[in-house]
Amino acid sequence: MFVDYSKRHFDWFGFIIGLISLYAGYLVLWYPLNSLSTIAMIFGIYVILRGQYQLWFGSQMTKFLGVRSGWTVFSAIVDILIGVLFIVRSDVSVMILIYMFAIWFLIDAIFQLTTSRFYHFFGKKYYLAIVILAILNLIFAFVLLFNPILAGGVIVFFLAFFFFTTGIVGIIEAF
Repeated sequence: MFVDYSKRHFDWFGFIIGLISLYAGYLVLWYPLNSLSTIAMIFGIYVILRGQYQLWFGSQMTKFLGVRSGWTVFSAIVDILIGVLFIVRSDVSVMILIYMFAIWFLIDAIFQLTTSRFYHFFGKKYYLAIVILAILNLIFAFVLLFNPILAGGVIVFFLAFFFFTTGIVGIIEAF
């Protein structure tokens, strides 16, 4: 179907979502510790829901396939306990979240280095660029791992950047 963009009307909903997103970005930067606690709380809720899903899935496996999965139940219980920990102990969960972020960067940097040899087929300059960037990522990952305050700041910055860019795009699209 052809859309006539010359007769497009102002999108109030997109504009309001854009403004809310900009405000959320401002709040994330202004209250970084609260932002990290909120992220940890959301993660805790997600992990609890995932654990409940795994319990349901395990029961369905038993019901329909006649197969019992003790590992599924064990994993579900561990997920639920971790989720409760993240909700109840926000101080511990923020530190765990920060280290998870740093370890994620470390694993990703190692993966980049191990797969960089495949980029050699695209040319030596491309391969060297990938290796140099992977080494820089590895250094950055170690810095984050041994400096949790910086890692927390990076998480807050990424979250604020996400909200700001989403807000700006929402406002632009509203017009």
